[in-house]
Amino acid sequence: MKFLKVFRKRILFLWLIVGLMLIAFGGSCLLQINRLPPILKVSPGQRIKISAYFPLSFYTIHQHLQKDIPSRYARSLPLLANNLIVNSPAYEKFDVQVRLLGAIPVKRLHVEIAQPAMVVPGGQAIGVLFSSKGMVIIGHLSLKGLDQHIYYPAKDADIRIGDVLLAMDDMPVNRVDEVEYQLRNYQPKRKFIKLTILRRGKQITTKIRPVYCGQNGTIPRYMLGIYIEDPAAGVGTLTCYDPVSQRFAGLGHRIAEFAGKKGIPFNQGEIVLAKINGVRVGIPGQPGEKIGIFNSLLNPLGKIEKNSRFGIYGHLYGMDYRNAETPIAAAYHSEVTVGPAQIYTVIRGTKIEHFNVEIIKVYRQDAPRDKGMVIKVVDPLLLKLTGGIIQGMSGSPIIQHGKFIGAVTHVLVNDPTKGYGVLAEWMIQEMYGIAS
Repeated sequence: MKFLKVFRKRILFLWLIVGLMLIAFGGSCLLQINRLPPILKVSPGQRIKISAYFPLSFYTIHQHLQKDIPSRYARSLPLLANNLIVNSPAYEKFDVQVRLLGAIPVKRLHVEIAQPAMVVPGGQAIGVLFSSKGMVIIGHLSLKGLDQHIYYPAKDADIRIGDVLLAMDDMPVNRVDEVEYQLRNYQPKRKFIKLTILRRGKQITTKIRPVYCGQNGTIPRYMLGIYIEDPAAGVGTLTCYDPVSQRFAGLGHRIAEFAGKKGIPFNQGEIVLAKINGVRVGIPGQPGEKIGIFNSLLNPLGKIEKNSRFGIYGHLYGMDYRNAETPIAAAYHSEVTVGPAQIYTVIRGTKIEHFNVEIIKVYRQDAPRDKGMVIKVVDPLLLKLTGGIIQGMSGSPIIQHGKFIGAVTHVLVNDPTKGYGVLAEWMIQEMYGIAS
C-alpha cells in the first residue's frame, strides 16, 4: 500500500510537470502569434525580416520571400521556414500562413508592398484658429432689464455656444470693441440687430433684440447676453503637406475643445503662419512652451476639415514653394527603428531648424494608435534653448534615414528631454482620408 501511495504521488507530480510544460508551451505560442502583425506594409525594395520560433513556422509560395536555401528552390517549392525576408521591387499583395508544428494553420499574415506617399516635411510654426474672422461665442448670459424682468436675448435668437459672430448689421466684427461700438450706436426704434453667424462651416443670419440693462450696478447700456472671445486656439507646428493635392497634416494630436472651453468642440477652423518671439524653457514637472504671435486677419494658410486624435487635417489655400523641402517618402511603421533621427521645428522667428533626437522605443502597432514611439532630445542647442520638448512643438515632423516617420505629440512632464511621437503611417491615412 505504501508503495502504491508513493507511486501515485510520483504520477501526479509528473502530470503536474507535463501540465505546466503544456501551459508554458501554449503561452509561448500565443505570445508569438499575438506579436506577429496581421498586416505588414512594406515599401518596394525594402528588405524586412520576420521571425517565428518553434513550434511556429511560416508557409507560403512566393518568389519575394526567402529563407536559408538557394533562391531557385525557394521560388519553386512551398516555403516552410522560421525566418523569412520580404524583398520585392514592385507593388503586390500576398498572404503568409503561420502554422503550428508545420501543419496546423493558426494565423494569416497579409503582406502588402506598396509605394509610400510622397510629402513635403513641414516644421513651420502655425497659429490655429477656430475661425479666421469674427468672435467666438463661448457662453450665454441672462440679463435683468430696467423693468426688472429677466431676458435671454441670445437663446431667444437661437445663438449657440460655438457659433462665430461675423457681422452686426452687415458690419464685420473682429474685436470686442467693434461689437461694443455697434451696441452703442443701436437705435431702439429698429428693435432688432441683424447678426451674421458661422455655424459648423455654414453662414447663417438671425435677428436679436438687445436688452437695455445695468448689470451689477453698471451704467445702463444695451447688451446681447453673450460672452465672446478671440478665435485663436493656440500655436502648433505644420507636419507635412502634399504639394499636388494641397492636403496638409498638423499637430499630431486632437484639439479637444476650443481654447480649453468645455462644450465648444473644435470642428472648424483655419491655420495661419506664426512667428516665435520667445521660449519658456521646460523643467521637470513644468513643461515649457513656445511664445508665438500671429495675426488672425492675415490671409489664412489653409482650412481645417478634420480634427482627429492624430492631428488636424485639411487643404492649403496656397503656399510659397520656393524654399520648400523636396518631397520625401512617408515611412510605414515597419520601417521605423530605434536610433538617431531629426525633428524639424521653429524656435526663433520663422526659420525652420533641424535638431537631433534619438528614437529610444518603437511600439508595434497593428492598428492606429496615437503613441507610436518614444523620442529623446540629444541636440545640445535645442536642450539649451528649450530644455527639450515644449508645448508648440506638437506636429514637428520626425525624419529618419531620409523618410518622414512621424511627428512629435507629447512631452513627458517629469523629463522634458523625452516625449511621444505618432507614427507617420497613421497621419498619412488621416490626411488622405479627407475629400479632395
